[in-house]
Formats: sequence, structure tokens, C-alpha cells
Amino acid sequence: MSDIQADSLEQLRLRRSAKWRGFDSDVLPLPVAEMDFPIAEPIKRVLIDMIERSDVGYGGIIPEFAIAFSKYAHDMWDWDIDPEQVRLATDVGVAGVEVLRAICWPSDKVVINSPVYHNFYNWIKEAHCDVVDVPLLNDSNGTWTLDFVALEKAFADGAKVYLMCSPHNPVGTVFSREEQSRIANLAKKYNVVVISDEIHAPLTFDNSFVPFLAVSDVAREVGICITAASKSWNLAGLKCAQIVTGSLDMKARLDALPISVPWRASILGAWASTVAYNEGREWLADVMNSLSDNRAFIKNQLAIHVPKARYFISNSTYLAWIDLSAYGIEDPAKVILEKGRVAFNNGADFGPAGENHIRLNFATSQEILAEAIQRMASVLEA
Repeated sequence: MSDIQADSLEQLRLRRSAKWRGFDSDVLPLPVAEMDFPIAEPIKRVLIDMIERSDVGYGGIIPEFAIAFSKYAHDMWDWDIDPEQVRLATDVGVAGVEVLRAICWPSDKVVINSPVYHNFYNWIKEAHCDVVDVPLLNDSNGTWTLDFVALEKAFADGAKVYLMCSPHNPVGTVFSREEQSRIANLAKKYNVVVISDEIHAPLTFDNSFVPFLAVSDVAREVGICITAASKSWNLAGLKCAQIVTGSLDMKARLDALPISVPWRASILGAWASTVAYNEGREWLADVMNSLSDNRAFIKNQLAIHVPKARYFISNSTYLAWIDLSAYGIEDPAKVILEKGRVAFNNGADFGPAGENHIRLNFATSQEILAEAIQRMASVLEA
């Protein structure tokens, strides 16, 4: 049992984030990927200290941040990073758009693997590029894998960028070193840049995550990492992320980024993230214990109350990807919201393969999860 417990529903309804203000008061909101746990005490202390000293000016270049992330990456993943190749950004979404703008021309092709984080579509559109979807393959065991034949064809057909979600949101797949090495070699063969969104990396349950830039010299040659502490330590509203390169040539390519990019990150976010990487590991380990318990709890509760649902426990993220197609309901997320008053993400928003799926955020209490699943059952099993 973890020492970190989610806040009560009464406490949560006092929060001002979009998750808790975006729905009517009788709705249980489980779509937005933020946690219902209290933030880590070291992070709370640095924020309170800065506020009490009115230290809320411009951030800009904060070398302590890059050093902290580099040490964390080395300790957790044996990934050696040059702090000089770590750049601040507002958040991972802004980082993704700015990197695309720096390395692409309008109408360049960007490859994704649906069902994938729905904002990937928005990032590509904002950069005036075109989406090329190479859907993941799904077997009868619920395992989602890359279609390398289709991926190579997309690269050969002129793709400029491969936007990879690693670990994958929403299906939770953690790509192996061998798979990523194969991606890197294909990218080099066809002159494709790999942008690896690794924001969920610390949320891997079995320590199997391998950063793309740690895979090989080829990966460092073709790759760019965008990531943040925001997802793992629940700091999204503080607005800070990082763009990481692994070669001098790729670092030089990103000199095309606007000079304002690091200045748009929040000073509070940068220092909160620095403390997260330096002092937040114990808190995150406790949270991961709670999340591991919760993913098993969901499996059990679905088997009891929503037996035709298909849910396979993944190795990463606090997002459950649930197939409700056996119930024969069009847009189940909409129906469950209207009739059961619980909000999930609509699987179709993640791509065609997400039809009749929902995405459930289980970074909350088991009491809330139990109530949400019982409300779901009241609609689907009626």
C-alpha cells in the first residue's frame, strides 16, 4: 500500500484546473491526464518559497534544470545527456509544434501511429504539415505493435518526420531497444527526423523504458526528444518542458527555433521540474505503487460490472484503454456521460482504431474508480 493517497472528491471539486471545472458538478471527470494526488512536498516547498519572496519574474536560461534532468536520465535510464543540448520550452505541445516548424516546410508529411494522443493531429495541423497515419497493429491478446512494413513504406514515400509517442498514449506500449534501433536505421535510410514524445517515460511500471536518444549513434543522429516532468509529477499548469538533442548536427538544426522559446517557459515550472528530478523520486515511486494497484483494481471491477469490456493492463501511463465494442453502442463515451454522468475520452478522437473505445484516467482514488465503473455499468448493462 502506498503512502500517497488521492485527495477526496470533496477536496478535488475545489480545484481550479480544467479537469474539475469542465463538467457539471454531478459528473465524475476521468478524461484529462492529470493526477488527483497531492504534489510532492519538495516541489510544494520550492513553489511556496518562491511565492513568499515574490520570485516570479522571467526564467530564461536555467542551467540547473538541464543538469537535474541529465542526472535523472543517467540514473533512471543510463542515458548520458550533454546539458548544453537541453532546451527549455513552454510544454511538450508547444515544443512539438516549434520543432516541426523548425525542421519542416508547409505540407511536409509527418507520420504517426494511431490510435495516438489526439493532440498530435493538432500539432501537425498547427505546423501546416500533413498527417500520414501508420496504425498500430493489435492482436487478440490486446498487444499493440508497430507495423514496420507500413512504416518503411511511409518513410520511402517521402515522409519528413516521424512523430513517435514513447511510451505510447493511449495504448501504453513501451517500445523495445530493438524496435527503436530499427526505427532509427529506417529514419537514416530515408532521411526522416524522429521526434520522440517521451512525457510518460517515468510512468513505466517495469523499468523497461529506453529513451530513443540512448538507443544508438544513429538514433542520436536522426532524433529529437521532447519531454517534461509535468505528467509524472502533476505539474502541467506550471508550463515547463524540454527539447533534447543527442548530436551537434541536430542541435545546430534546432538553432532555427525562435529565440523566445526558452523564455516562454515558466520560472515556477522550471524550478518545480528541477526539484522533481532531484528530489521527487521517492514521491513518484509511491505514486507508481498506487497506480499499479489501481490498474489491477480496474481490471477486477470491469470483470465484475462490465464483463464484455476488453481491457489489457499496459506497462506504462495512468491511462486505461478500454474496448467497449461488444456493447454495440455508437460513441460510448458520449452515452456514458449523458446517462451515467461520468466523463471519459472518446476513443475515436485518437484515430479510427479507437472507435468504440474509451480512455480512462486512473490516477485517482479507488473509491472514485469504483463509482465510475458502476455508473458505466448502469448504462452499458441496462
